[in-house]
Amino acid sequence: MKILVPTDFSACAQTAAEVAMAVAQQMKAELIFLHLHETPGRAHVPSLHEAADSNIGQTRALLEELVNQAGRLNIPARQMLVTHQGGDKIENYISPLQVNLIIMGSHGATGIREWVIGSQTQRVVRHATVPVLVIKQKPSPVSFKNILYATTTTEDLVNALRQLQPFVQAFGAGIHMVNIQFPEKEAEQKAAEAKMKMAGQQFSDIRFTYNSIITNDPEWGINKLAQEVKADLIALTTEIKTGSMLFPHKLAEDLVNHEPLPVLVINLA
Repeated sequence: MKILVPTDFSACAQTAAEVAMAVAQQMKAELIFLHLHETPGRAHVPSLHEAADSNIGQTRALLEELVNQAGRLNIPARQMLVTHQGGDKIENYISPLQVNLIIMGSHGATGIREWVIGSQTQRVVRHATVPVLVIKQKPSPVSFKNILYATTTTEDLVNALRQLQPFVQAFGAGIHMVNIQFPEKEAEQKAAEAKMKMAGQQFSDIRFTYNSIITNDPEWGINKLAQEVKADLIALTTEIKTGSMLFPHKLAEDLVNHEPLPVLVINLA
């Protein structure tokens, strides 16, 4: 298993790197620390030698320190420093590096700042073809034993649960499935609960609870139940292709911005 850890060496990126190391230990995964270094006028290449840019040496040293930190924990790790002229994207490296998971930090954003600038993390959440674990605050300890999985039950539940399995197996976690039901769909609640249970029955090694909340505010419902079950990780699915049946990307982005808990976003094609 390979985990991509994008970093800009900020405090939140360092927190995400520390969480990634803890996750890699449990999952027996390799870490790839990626930094995209914008150098206008220079070719787009993985930087394998010291470039003229005076910041390159310092950047490489910071990446090397992350690799060394992982090495001290017996975690296989490597660095990747890419220079580019602008416009390069983290998600471009998922397929070439055969990445299974992205772990990255987020400052979060509220008010005008959220509306105007968004964030690189939000873009990755929207476009990544592998699960993205977003970290805002470091859990202490790093242990994901209570996973809240929010669903409308219209997605491929078995596929989504399969992508949660590495966390379940690594941390001995249980999954609290919650069906977020909109008031106008209340009549479908029993059918949705049956879908959750049917999907859960295909994973005999996972402990499940099944819950439903009827609300026009999915973010509120997810936060409410997360507190009730003492979740240490929130997971939800969205669609890479915009659709009306699953949660919209905006909900995932709102949770990334506002929720202090780690958020795992699974994009389904």
